[in-house]
Amino acid sequence: MDHEALNRMLEARVKDMAARRLPRNQAEHTERLTSQRDGLAKALGLFPAPPRTELHAAVTGTLDRDGYRIEKVRYESRPGVLVTAHLYLPEGEGPFPLILSPHGHFEFKKSTPVVQARGIGLACLGFACLIVDSPGVSWDDNEQNERKAMGSHNDPWLGMGAPVAGQYVWDLVRGLDYCESRSDLDTKRVGITGASGGGQAAMLAFAFDERISAAVPVCQCVSFETNARYGCFCNHVPGILGIGDRADVLAMRAPAPVMLVGASDDPEFPAEGHQKTLEKLKGIYRLHKAESNVRLELVEGKHDYNRRMREAMYAFFAQHLLGQPARGHLAEPRPLTDGVNNPYEAGTEPATLPDLIVTDPSERSTITFRNLLERGLEEPYPDDFEADQRLAPWGKYGPLTLSVDSTEILLTERKDAEGTNVIVLQPELLELRFALLSGMSLAECLAQILHLHLPGKPEGWEANALGADAISSMIASVKTLMKGTEQPAVAVVRAEGEFASLVAAHLKKLRPALELEASFEPGSWKDLYATGMDYLVQPGARYLKWPF
Repeated sequence: MDHEALNRMLEARVKDMAARRLPRNQAEHTERLTSQRDGLAKALGLFPAPPRTELHAAVTGTLDRDGYRIEKVRYESRPGVLVTAHLYLPEGEGPFPLILSPHGHFEFKKSTPVVQARGIGLACLGFACLIVDSPGVSWDDNEQNERKAMGSHNDPWLGMGAPVAGQYVWDLVRGLDYCESRSDLDTKRVGITGASGGGQAAMLAFAFDERISAAVPVCQCVSFETNARYGCFCNHVPGILGIGDRADVLAMRAPAPVMLVGASDDPEFPAEGHQKTLEKLKGIYRLHKAESNVRLELVEGKHDYNRRMREAMYAFFAQHLLGQPARGHLAEPRPLTDGVNNPYEAGTEPATLPDLIVTDPSERSTITFRNLLERGLEEPYPDDFEADQRLAPWGKYGPLTLSVDSTEILLTERKDAEGTNVIVLQPELLELRFALLSGMSLAECLAQILHLHLPGKPEGWEANALGADAISSMIASVKTLMKGTEQPAVAVVRAEGEFASLVAAHLKKLRPALELEASFEPGSWKDLYATGMDYLVQPGARYLKWPF
């Protein structure tokens, strides 16, 4: 098969799902919210929401500084899941409005100077700021990463029902629960902000938890229509496009205030992508007569959370949480490091300062992402796997040429296999992240594409393959007239290899009359998981009945 063409089709599918029509009126938007909330919770692996168990929270130390202090906080977001955080507090007794801050992929996590800077700046302006360490490890494997024992951020199998993004959201939710127990924090006035992966966590937590009043995601919320290939693997939340684009996720909280912040020189999260998200957000907020609650700040520079970005954030939260007049920027109250791309030592601690560590290494035992996934697969909340209802309009996404002149075909992963009835599949050449975003496995995507291209297409295939717009309907009419020239239907499919066998099994769900011979016959999602082969991942498997 032409794997480059397949990747173009997979990417086009992502962009098409992101281009979901905006609601026509407020009532339609409100009607969408129930399915969107369930869809978000399932994408995050938080459906139903985990029980709010005992936090076992503790402050392990305090650092007194000029004009503010840092409390070193630990708690358990789930039994056995350790969370570490820094709570920046102004001078005085409070209660102080609260900003939650997931940090993103900064080398020293919460201790990175540019991350410290937002906590210091907010505290000096009268806000408390809880900076919560992300779970797991990406490339930040150092002593300041107190949560690396949870596992890798870039583990595709977590998409089966325990994604990193979902765990981070739950850590933030439980962090807010902890803050509600304190009399010095005003949890009726809560904002959230983060950059890069922290911007994604801010967006998702804002959509998930209605206690959060306002959000400032930084260098993250670009439209999938402008860039579907972005960031680290953990940024690709499985099935998130079932809700729509990033604007659709943020707009789940309309009319709550949102400010997007982007950088002028950020190829993965480009300015035009932020502009597209703003355009969509304004379209939805307009339905709620709250268009003024949405804005975009584009800052000169690279992927970062620099001083100018922070000053826009300060002004936004001062307006919406403190009731101050609207303004573009609020000056940082003291010199602080500018950003990752323009660092200078000012006002922050060295990232490797031992005093910033919350827990002793001997106290960092935790259950892992894989543990959470395995538990989820043991206790599923399954929906029926209705293969024909999941069929995507692949004909819209580009041509694919298949030369098959036999009623029997072989699907194989052997690169040297040849023959007019042989289809060679190389899953390692395909973009797994595109399939995950759409909520389908690579195997299911390929089975659907084969279903709509192999001889013997089912009745009504044109509408499914091409979509329902006027041009597609016209093309479908021509295709219908040409049916008489089609070759005899494929009747037998043989499959060699795990991936090829899974593609064949999905194909048989769409063509039940097929005779199938496969070298690999799994009996459950756990059987796929046991192979360890990333390209067999089924997004959201925890919420789907085993279909075969």
